Amino acid sequence: MIEKLVHFSAAILLVFFILHLRKYLKSFKSNFMEFGIAIIIAGLLVDPFYEILGYNIMIVGIVVVFFGILRVFKNLKEIAIRDYLTGLYTRYYFFEEWLPQEMERQKRRKGKGIAFLVIDLDDFKIINDRYSHKMGDKVLKFVAQKIVENIRKTDCAVRFGGDEILVAFPEADEKTVENIVKRLEKKLLFNPFGLPLKFSYGVETWKPGEDIESVVQRADLQMYSLKSLRKQRQILSGEEDVD
Repeated sequence: MIEKLVHFSAAILLVFFILHLRKYLKSFKSNFMEFGIAIIIAGLLVDPFYEILGYNIMIVGIVVVFFGILRVFKNLKEIAIRDYLTGLYTRYYFFEEWLPQEMERQKRRKGKGIAFLVIDLDDFKIINDRYSHKMGDKVLKFVAQKIVENIRKTDCAVRFGGDEILVAFPEADEKTVENIVKRLEKKLLFNPFGLPLKFSYGVETWKPGEDIESVVQRADLQMYSLKSLRKQRQILSGEEDVD
């Protein structure tokens, strides 16, 4: 009698567990480790009565936990590689992985080099102050999306800091980059926010043998020179709210 009662209780627990499987499987963000541990517990419940079945269930649970651990490591790597807001690559990934590999490839193949485009949104502080930081985040995501849509898969777009974005173009010249800039300027004019989105930029090309930091710095200085010139024009024209 007691043995039958225990069997019945275990069966109810298994049914309850199975009914809740859908909740874990349905959610894209389901916790694999939690799910695997639940399977192992189910296996332990079954094991005293159906040893082979319980053992097999526990094996499945261990496998699921293992994949959960792999997923954790994958997510950690993704955080290191991708910027959480824009989805662009991070500075860490760019300088530690992408750039050294591409520089080595350029030297080995005697390529044309890497063209660098540095972009900084004009009056972005005004957008944050006047329309909220939430709106600023939306604008930044929109700009990042348009950049990705207008570059090649071999190019690398990086959130360099704040609203500054760097794009690296292997085997491209400055004229090609200037054409991309023109396309971007048009794309940003027609935005869903009804804002006059504009950006300042600088373009420089690195050739094998040159100091890469100096090249990126020159592009950065070009961008700031253009931004400064535009601010002066705004002041002279009597425009307010200059960033």
